[in-house]
Amino acid sequence: MNITRRRWVSSLPRLRPLQPVEAFSRRLRLIMTLEGLLLFVGIWAALTLSLPGEYGRLEVGQPSPMSIWAPKEVTYVSEVRTGERQAQAENNPDNLVYVFDPLIPVQQRLNLSALLETITSVRDDPSLLRTDQLARLVALPNAALQISESQAEQILALSDTRWEQLRRQTLALYDRAIERYDYAVDERALTQLRERWLAYWLATTDLSSPERDLARFFTEAFLRVNRTLDEAATAERRQRARDSVPPQQVRVLAGEAIVREGEIITPEMIEKLQQTGAMPAPLSWAGIAGRGLFAALMSVGFMAYVLSFETPLGRRPRALLVMISLIIFTLITARLVLPAIGDWPFFFPLAAVAITLTVVFNGRVSLSAAMLMSATIGVMEHNALGLTLTLFSSCVAAVLMTHDAERLRSFLLAGISVAVVVLVAELAFWLISQPALSARGLMTHLTPVALFSGMNGALSAILAIGVFNVVSRAAGQVTPLQLMELAHPARPLLRKLIREAPGTYYHSVAVGNLAEAAAEAVGADALLLRVAAYYHDIGKTIRPYFFTDNQMGRENVHNDLDPTTSAQIIIDHVREGIKMARSAGLPEQIVEFIATHHGTGLIRQFYQQALQQQDSVREADFRYPGPRPQTREQAILMLADSVEATVRSKAQNGKLIAANGNGGHNGAPAGVQVLDDLVQSIIEARVREGELNDAPLTMRELTQIKQAFVNSLQSIYHPRVDYAPQLVR
Repeated sequence: MNITRRRWVSSLPRLRPLQPVEAFSRRLRLIMTLEGLLLFVGIWAALTLSLPGEYGRLEVGQPSPMSIWAPKEVTYVSEVRTGERQAQAENNPDNLVYVFDPLIPVQQRLNLSALLETITSVRDDPSLLRTDQLARLVALPNAALQISESQAEQILALSDTRWEQLRRQTLALYDRAIERYDYAVDERALTQLRERWLAYWLATTDLSSPERDLARFFTEAFLRVNRTLDEAATAERRQRARDSVPPQQVRVLAGEAIVREGEIITPEMIEKLQQTGAMPAPLSWAGIAGRGLFAALMSVGFMAYVLSFETPLGRRPRALLVMISLIIFTLITARLVLPAIGDWPFFFPLAAVAITLTVVFNGRVSLSAAMLMSATIGVMEHNALGLTLTLFSSCVAAVLMTHDAERLRSFLLAGISVAVVVLVAELAFWLISQPALSARGLMTHLTPVALFSGMNGALSAILAIGVFNVVSRAAGQVTPLQLMELAHPARPLLRKLIREAPGTYYHSVAVGNLAEAAAEAVGADALLLRVAAYYHDIGKTIRPYFFTDNQMGRENVHNDLDPTTSAQIIIDHVREGIKMARSAGLPEQIVEFIATHHGTGLIRQFYQQALQQQDSVREADFRYPGPRPQTREQAILMLADSVEATVRSKAQNGKLIAANGNGGHNGAPAGVQVLDDLVQSIIEARVREGELNDAPLTMRELTQIKQAFVNSLQSIYHPRVDYAPQLVR
């Protein structure tokens, strides 16, 4: 093993992947913890959010606070309706059994007539004094009534003609009362006679008021009930009528309105709600705790994924906060909208969020967020597994169509894919639930499903187009569409770079080519790297001729400057570049590339000159301000910048050769380096200096990056055939 290879292997421990705990500072871990708590609270709130009437008790006789539709078709035996029919049959008057004695009215009339005859005989007895007549009337032995002294005086005061008329009217009144109820007087009839009919009939006679009172007194005394209810027989007949009622079946169709807002709740409505599963259940403490546990599981899982596999996102609290806020907003929106959708919950355009997160961040984190939201919505809709899988499938289709979206056409394709996937998934779950398949039933179900699926796809695409730019700006993320715009040479900063520092521009293009090749080799964001490479040196446009890129045919101005001043001018191109980028409104991600493309590296040439010229030199005056690269893409740009500048310098000075056919480089002149070894030495130098310590690059990825650089550079600096000049004839 040669010396270079041994040095390469010895550097392995320095490039081990950072563990999640090591990768984040204490402040970042605290921020992520708080954002995780926010996600937990948001999911829990969405699951326990109480809509009007949803967790309240519907009371019979009270107006309903909301409209409720049947979620499915149900046929059941209604206890409420059966009970109503049984009550109607039981309370039918035909079930009443009476005991009837027709002799009682006849006997009572005879008794009344005998009493009146006795009074007549007392009145007509000449042997009795008036006082004796009065005493005889008061003491008449009759069980039906007792004549008072005042009544006796009224009777004796009547003339014979008026008494005879009173006697006849009393008997006629009794007969009329008995005939009114066909000689069948029960308690109800007796009450009606005493309270209404006797007074009414007497009012039509020519009797005086005292005479009417006497006639009514005599008649009421002899009216008796002769029709009584047979309790045992009636109860038996009522039971038979109740048992004869068949069970009442009720069929509730899917989507049928069970109760509408403001409608008075009836027992039958309550039964329908219970049988169809649409009855709002009060949220218990156990339910709240269970939803809290589920929210904790989802939030911890999502944050653990970000911490372990999306380290760059974890280092950007602002971006993560925007993502969490979008997830919470989506879940609360689903909580409010899904009850109104009713039987078509798959209409909810969750794929719009998946498209947005894919375009703004990446497909991996979008899928993890889609899984979280789909599972939460499924729990929200009474643990609907079919809905969860349908929504997640639509999100997967959306992510696959937009993971490398560079044109708006990708949004259209994503919308079409979402519509197709939702249609297929919903149809699959419907077929699974059907005991038998009929063409008519299939077409009846397929029409609305196709309509709502198409609306889901269209809404997902439209909402994503309208939202992704807002989300990207809020998160400080740059999208592929924005990158495509930034890469256009007509952009003001690029035009300035082309006009005022053409050498730097061509260097930037070359760095972009190297970085893009390396990014494709390790699966990094190639488009982001290319655009970042175009802008990474825009600070050189402030003093373009102080950089060797733009000194073609000019004397090096640093020859007349002291090393410290020269170093500060070189370092300033990073600071000036950051200011220019922010003033031009470039995304913060691009600004970070400008700040980190030299890391905290040492400007060694001027530092060595200062050591030779001065007794005391501060190394910090010759180092770039940093920070060091934090992501794979930033590290690749640093390496590509260093490699391109060094290789071009070596090539221009004739100190670079390509490897021989066997990859060797034996016999190379002094001071001349082989391309492969030169690239490797540059990467090793950055490793030794610790510039890659904060970047999550592995040894395997560094090897792939180095090979991508070598392959790209060999196509530029390979030996060319020395063509002999052609003779002109």
